[in-house]
Amino acid sequence: MNDRKRMQALLLLTICTFTGIGSAQEIKLELNKLEPQPETKACRAYLVFDNSAGPAIEALQLDLILFDQAGVIARRLAVDTAPLRAAKTTVKLFDIPDLDCTDIRRILINEVLECRDAEGPQTDCIERLTLSTRAATQFVK
Repeated sequence: MNDRKRMQALLLLTICTFTGIGSAQEIKLELNKLEPQPETKACRAYLVFDNSAGPAIEALQLDLILFDQAGVIARRLAVDTAPLRAAKTTVKLFDIPDLDCTDIRRILINEVLECRDAEGPQTDCIERLTLSTRAATQFVK
């Protein structure tokens, strides 16, 4: 490969890196809080999605495993969290029936069951998730 072709390839790689072409965009996901719902005997989970770096997500379904204080699986849930608009932070919430919030020690994103944007199904969504928590509950993948 001559020097000119090498420089063109390097320039193309640099442009793709800075524009995000060829690389997945991060989706930040925070477990913000767990809130008891005494009237329905449920625990309400608040999730904050920061999709400011990526395209709109049309479908995002998460397979969640909830562990109790002893580390035993207490519940498994499939949660639909879409749509997520592009360049937007969004709060999604869902209720966990018949489970006290204080009984949840850890929430595991076991798998992404469905992930789709305007270009179609995406297979790298679990890798794109960057997790954090403000709750006492651990939030992991």
